[in-house]
Amino acid sequence: MGVNGIYGLSGSGLDVESLVKVGMLSKQTEYDNLYKKTVKQQWTKEALADIYSDLTTFKYTTLSGFKSQSKLNAMAATTTDSTAVTATANGAATAMNHKVEVTSLSTNAYWMTDGTITRANTTEAGKNSIKLADNVFYSIKDNHDGTFTYKETENGDEITVNGEDTAIKFTVGDTKDPLTEEQKKKQTISYSFRDLAEGKTYNDIAADINAMGTNIKASYDSVTDSFTFYNGISGSDSGINITVAAADEGKGKEAKHNGGTYAAELLNHFNLKISTGSELKPLANFVVDKSNATYGSEGSVKIDGKVYDNVKDNRITVSGVTYNLLNAEVGKTTTISVSQDTSAIIDTVKSFVEEYNKVLDNLQEKYSTKTWSTDDLDNDYEPLTKTQQASMTSEQIESWNEKAKSGLLYHNSMIRDLINDMRDAISARVTSVNSEYNSASAIGITSSDNKGHLTLDEDKLKKALAADPDCVYQIFANDQDTYTDVDPNKRYDYMKNEDYSARGIVNRLYYNAVTDGMTTLENYSGTSADVNDETTLGKAIVSLQNRLDTLKVRLSDYQTMLYKKYDAMERAIANQNALFGAIFGGNS
Repeated sequence: MGVNGIYGLSGSGLDVESLVKVGMLSKQTEYDNLYKKTVKQQWTKEALADIYSDLTTFKYTTLSGFKSQSKLNAMAATTTDSTAVTATANGAATAMNHKVEVTSLSTNAYWMTDGTITRANTTEAGKNSIKLADNVFYSIKDNHDGTFTYKETENGDEITVNGEDTAIKFTVGDTKDPLTEEQKKKQTISYSFRDLAEGKTYNDIAADINAMGTNIKASYDSVTDSFTFYNGISGSDSGINITVAAADEGKGKEAKHNGGTYAAELLNHFNLKISTGSELKPLANFVVDKSNATYGSEGSVKIDGKVYDNVKDNRITVSGVTYNLLNAEVGKTTTISVSQDTSAIIDTVKSFVEEYNKVLDNLQEKYSTKTWSTDDLDNDYEPLTKTQQASMTSEQIESWNEKAKSGLLYHNSMIRDLINDMRDAISARVTSVNSEYNSASAIGITSSDNKGHLTLDEDKLKKALAADPDCVYQIFANDQDTYTDVDPNKRYDYMKNEDYSARGIVNRLYYNAVTDGMTTLENYSGTSADVNDETTLGKAIVSLQNRLDTLKVRLSDYQTMLYKKYDAMERAIANQNALFGAIFGGNS
């Protein structure tokens, strides 16, 4: 039975299904060839998108790091007294000794419990409790009618309040600057009587303070039964500033539960004092509608005879050297010695060679890999049609496609140009370097084969650094710091078009070879596998897909035409048989 008719009734003996398939062979072959071409183009776009992605990472992550003076001219700093001062040096530091005298250290605002927390509930259970309610109330209970009853002392009167009334309320600040309304809202602790009755703890209050996003960190230690507040930023502008709620805030004022009275009591029961690191100093009592605040202080240090006040966080950077101040002692001098960190520079160069080779070797592999094929040229691996895939397992399809995708970029001109540009960036002499160490090969970086794979002679690099400590930085990144006066919107074009031969090898890769390769790929095949990107290859694939759609319709129409043709032939034969029977049937 065919699509458009029932065959065999005529007695013709024709296998119409087979005849239609044979008739469709040339048309189906045309469709299949176009389908395979489309798939290959899609695969090519995906392969080029992968290269673009690799180049993007290589440029913006790898190469950017290798332009850094701190890596290419790494310096090391040692100290004669690590208990007083330690230091680190960046690439801008000069190899020399520095004399350092720490006259005072910066401090942070720091409050901590002196002894243990006091509780209003002095029963054994209350003493061991970490609940906030036991800090300010002897007892508190839920009346299950929306109200709560509490006692301030063991022998005090019971006071009944609405559960949603504010029991504790205070605001936390970490600087001297007045808080905005939005900051006040975010940095205010507010607990209702219901909250306290349901078990708010010291850990909860610490967590809520820490979640405010300020520089203040709070914590409760159950072992020592103590509370701490600490501002992570030192200096006189940073501190701890807690303002207890005003007396007219909250509900139920007649019962004195206004959010401020019990907040003050809570904080006073913390028994907080100011920690200076060596002793505890008194902290004023908290009172309603008042702020209690303390702030840190700046440190002071003398470096090479010059005094630097206003040192925060006990750290200061001068001329490429960052000093960490650890102990203040007037009149005591510590020597910081800065010298080139040869090992770090060699590690940086080794890393560059490895990262460069990863990219270049990958490009060379794609460029030189031919299409995978068997000995029988008729069995070359091509993309599978839907019909072919239907008779294969997923593992078979994956294995086939892996072979079919080989050689997609064989001798691709864009890849060839990119490889050549990358190799030229490394091999060409840096004309702006005025010494014998003016090329990659001069410091031990050479190509080990005709594909451009690099190797490093570490001994040669060590000798070069000993003779010219700045040679690696000059060869890698020379000419990168001469564009500060150029309009930022035009700086990139200026750097790209500046004298190529004067530019360091990393800058040549960054601004020329890799950037040019990425631009070419972006224009031709885009940055992803998406075909709807208006690129040259994207448009070509869309055009092929449109042709496939059109050809698919034509195939269907052609198949329908063949069935109609054989259907008409069957009908004609049947009619002839009927006529013949009518004429001769009676004489048999």
